[in-house]
Amino acid sequence: MQVAVEISLYPLSDDFDKPIDTFLSLLANCETIDVEPGKMSSILTGELAEIMKVLTQAMDQVFAENPAVFNLKISNCCPV
Repeated sequence: MQVAVEISLYPLSDDFDKPIDTFLSLLANCETIDVEPGKMSSILTGELAEIMKVLTQAMDQVFAENPAVFNLKISNCCPV
């Protein structure tokens, strides 16, 4: 099933650029999903199972290195 995911990462540390850059790099390395970074959130499009697999791995890595909050919305209606 094709979906669109809007996700925001809010690192809870003074050095917030590094976790965001790491997270976006991990997502961009996946050739099976499209990543459109934005100023406040990023949009991921692709197959639901693949996106969830990549998100789980990337989120695990961010959480292992930093306290953080993720906010996301998932839609199967009119994905970009």
